[in-house]
Amino acid sequence: QASIVASAGSGTLRRWVEAMAAVASGYDAPVQESEIDALRKRYEAQAYSDQPSPRLQFEFACLLVSSPKRAHIREGARLLEELLEAGFNRTEVLHHLALTHLKLGQYVRAKEQVDVWLCLQPRNNTARLLHSLVLDRAAHDGLIGLFGLGLMSLALVIGVIRRWS
Repeated sequence: QASIVASAGSGTLRRWVEAMAAVASGYDAPVQESEIDALRKRYEAQAYSDQPSPRLQFEFACLLVSSPKRAHIREGARLLEELLEAGFNRTEVLHHLALTHLKLGQYVRAKEQVDVWLCLQPRNNTARLLHSLVLDRAAHDGLIGLFGLGLMSLALVIGVIRRWS
């Protein structure tokens, strides 16, 4: 992974490669609870003001989705959904929302987000690669589930045959 990141250069592509590597491996950089609490206080303080900051909401959502706790990830997804509805930086929000749904194993929702992103930017290579990754992960997890279901069915059939014999 490090060689891929090093060869990717700097900027958006580098961040994307790091995010894809994190999603693919299931690993996230450790997020300290104190970081979340500090940013939550800033977010809540401004959320009820006359001019709430969508940028701060975006940063808070991104921090939440990088947490290992599913409750934080779901809260971050909800905040990203709000930003998407408000029209804030649609492509960046769609990108993070797709990664979040992928992390939660919600492949249909992740694909929906990537499809919208591809409608907005059909030539965006990051969106294309993420679309491929979503399809690959969904197929992989589907095959594992199908294999497990097949094994359970086989065990049931063997159990029924032994009982009747």
